[in-house]
Amino acid sequence: MPSPFPGFDPYLEDERFWHDFHQRFIAHTADWLSVVVPLRYRIRIEERALVMTEPPKPSQRFERVIYPDIAISRQAPQPTGVATATVTALEVETELAADEPVIVEFMAETERRQSFIKIIDRTNERLVTVIELLSPSNKRTGEWRTAYLQKQFSYLEGGVNLVEIDLLRQGKHTVAVPEYALERIKPFYGIVSVWRFHIRHRFEVYPVRLQERLPRIAVPLLPEDKDVVLDIQWVFNRCYDLGRYGLDIDYTQPPPVPLTDEEKAWLEKLLQEKGLRKAESEGT
Repeated sequence: MPSPFPGFDPYLEDERFWHDFHQRFIAHTADWLSVVVPLRYRIRIEERALVMTEPPKPSQRFERVIYPDIAISRQAPQPTGVATATVTALEVETELAADEPVIVEFMAETERRQSFIKIIDRTNERLVTVIELLSPSNKRTGEWRTAYLQKQFSYLEGGVNLVEIDLLRQGKHTVAVPEYALERIKPFYGIVSVWRFHIRHRFEVYPVRLQERLPRIAVPLLPEDKDVVLDIQWVFNRCYDLGRYGLDIDYTQPPPVPLTDEEKAWLEKLLQEKGLRKAESEGT
């Protein structure tokens, strides 16, 4: 079942689908690049790991086998006639109040991983290009966003071509191109930004709009080599088809992200034409 949308499907921003879509997108992008990138280069999928610390939820349970230093148990009754040792009872106060403890809350650790693509020059193992598909965690205030921006800065300062694919409506502006520089191409749903290490003052930008197919973008290699073209729509279609998202998405419901009035009207008309929604007059 193909996606009803000509380009990106906003329903995939739902957290139930995004992680799986992200993994598939990176894998199929690497497959595409492996066909079109010269053999001089190596294409590798890498993972960025971040250990998150957060207070444990009340519902969390930790099941461990514990061998206590002191065990309190019920003693089985002794059979009649069996000799037992006599133990003098200790004199203790049974109505004591416990001293006030110091409460120490521990932080639960959660490891999250995020995939991205590296293009490496085989001749000298130089990292030439990085391709990132942004996730919601990259665009929300927090440790993941901080870690991503630090890595982004290291690429820009380290002479690495950077391709950032942001298909998400939700979250803060995160791609390296300054937000003010995008004013003249608004409105758009998402953005693809390409930065070349040898042309530091310029970004190549591809706006993403719901009403249009996803772009074919130029992926830079070393300056002496010709760009290769990545068809993001081909990658998306392959992810959608093999992920079978159409069997799980309820298109009668609104998408999980805010849309403009123009986008809402267009989406309603599109889904009605595809037979995924009834017109209001039909539903009454």
